[in-house]
Amino acid sequence: MSVIAKYLTSVRALQFLQLFRFVALLLIGIVLSKTSIGISQIGTYETFLLISGASCFFWTGGMLQTMLSLKQENSNRKSEAYFNIFLIFMVLAVITALGVFLLQSQIACFVGFSGGRIPYLKILLAYIVLSCPANLVEYIYLIENRPCRIAVYGAIVFTLQILAVTIPVIYTDDLGYGLYGLLLVTAIKFAWLVIAVLRFSRLKISGKYIGIFLRLSAPFVLSVLIVKGIQYADSFLVAYKFDEGTYAQFRYGAKEFPLILLPAVALSEAFSARIANNRDMGEVIENLKRESKHIMHICIPVAMVAIITSKFLYPLVFNEDFYESAFIFNIYCFAAIFRFIVPESILVGKRQSRPILAAASINILVNIVLGLVLMNFIGIVGIAIAFLVGNIVEKVVLVSVVKSLYGIRPSQYLDTKIFMYYTILLAVCLAVSIVI
Repeated sequence: MSVIAKYLTSVRALQFLQLFRFVALLLIGIVLSKTSIGISQIGTYETFLLISGASCFFWTGGMLQTMLSLKQENSNRKSEAYFNIFLIFMVLAVITALGVFLLQSQIACFVGFSGGRIPYLKILLAYIVLSCPANLVEYIYLIENRPCRIAVYGAIVFTLQILAVTIPVIYTDDLGYGLYGLLLVTAIKFAWLVIAVLRFSRLKISGKYIGIFLRLSAPFVLSVLIVKGIQYADSFLVAYKFDEGTYAQFRYGAKEFPLILLPAVALSEAFSARIANNRDMGEVIENLKRESKHIMHICIPVAMVAIITSKFLYPLVFNEDFYESAFIFNIYCFAAIFRFIVPESILVGKRQSRPILAAASINILVNIVLGLVLMNFIGIVGIAIAFLVGNIVEKVVLVSVVKSLYGIRPSQYLDTKIFMYYTILLAVCLAVSIVI
């Protein structure tokens, strides 16, 4: 156990938890596609997750970042921080659920539900109230440096989630029972959170702390809203224009390749911290270039195989209804290589948030405008192409800003020859996947 604890740092444990979460969602999707509930009900399930996620992702993500920065300054003493943050999350979760309830008809119309009603609304509202605060669990363990608890928590709750959602649907052919299972697991996560708060925090309400926390959270919330809102913008475009079945096809395909996404994001975040804490930025950037090259050599060949084989694997792993999802996946898989261009690591390390927000805003604008145009000609594939173009434009803007502010060229933090080599190979694989 001591050997495992030595290897399993908090950051690695959090990465494992994110991997557990991804695998759980993937396996649930595969199992649902094999049942007889139909693609329309699968689309309803995906829209359920879309509404719950889109309604709170920005404030939960922004406040979790704020929570980390505040607690790091006071990590040596037990305080009322977690309890007050828990109260904030509870109040905002209830407000969010109330907002969804009051705007039900508008939301239902926007995502394509007939009759102005959201299916399984009561389950959705309860899920929002419980799931938003439950996000705190792994971050409390991260701050308290409890990596084993992070790993155990992730393994238990996401295993339960797979079983609780899929088994009821398999035996009843009723999506509603699967959503009740999801709600049950969320209640378990919420109970886990209460125990963690009782364990690590004093139960004292502090109006001063709440005021400071909310004020400091504002820029983080805005940042998350812009940077991460792109994926929700794409999903809402599809939900607005197409039916539940087509939306399910899009959602099953619109997934960045995890073997690129997770290592690249971790690389970017890790080197942001190193740049912020290291005076010799030249050495750090050189290490960034070397690490990204190493990861590309491992991940990109796997992505190439995934692009070539997805056309055959999607109908096999899911079913024939998801044949078109394969091409959506291929475009997102190709777009993932641009994750290795990480000028934002330098900007974050230098605490330059405005260029990141500006570039992300341009990305969203390009994404939405181009997506609205292309989807009228080539359907949901147009949304995926708009996502690709928007990401390229964002990286071009960030690269230009870093070069302008610090005189740092892309070739200093990225092996541009290897990157171009793999980009061309992925493009060839994408072209091959169209014609075979």
